[in-house]
Parts: sequence; structure tokens; C-alpha cells
Amino acid sequence: MVRFAVAIIAMEIAALAVGYLAFDAAALLVGAPIIMATLLVLLVLRAAEIPRRRLAAQRASRWDPDAALPGGLMSGFFEAPGARADRGTSTR
Repeated sequence: MVRFAVAIIAMEIAALAVGYLAFDAAALLVGAPIIMATLLVLLVLRAAEIPRRRLAAQRASRWDPDAALPGGLMSGFFEAPGARADRGTSTR
């Protein structure tokens, strides 16, 4: 995001320089507030990105697929009867 922001600001400054060369100081009346507004938008986006990153990190740490417990809704459905070692003896 930083490279993107720097590219946007650089293009705006280049456009302001070309406008200043073509139209004199009148371009500064329009270009300077536009650059300031762009900087403000980029700062707001950066500030809004911080809570989103924290939330993503929290969500990622909440679920660990390696620590998932065995079993579930269909556990044992495809096993032959008596194939599981933890059942012990059969009740037949």
C-alpha cells in the first residue's frame, strides 16, 4: 500500500508541476488542496487498516486445523464394525 500511495502522490506532484508551468499560480489553487485531500484519504485508509489486520490475526490464531479433534458427524460411518481399536470388546 505504501508504494501505491507514493506513486499516487508522485503523479499528483508531477501533474501539479506541469500545471504550474502551463497555467502559472492558478494551478496551485486547485492542485494543492487536491494533494492535501489525497494525503488525508491515504491516512484514513491506513488508520482503518490497523483494526482489520488485528482482526485477521485474531481469527487466524483462533482456529488451528492441526489441533482439530478426531470425530465428527460422519465419524465411523465408513468403518467396518469392530475396526476401531478404542472400542474394546464387541457387545454381540
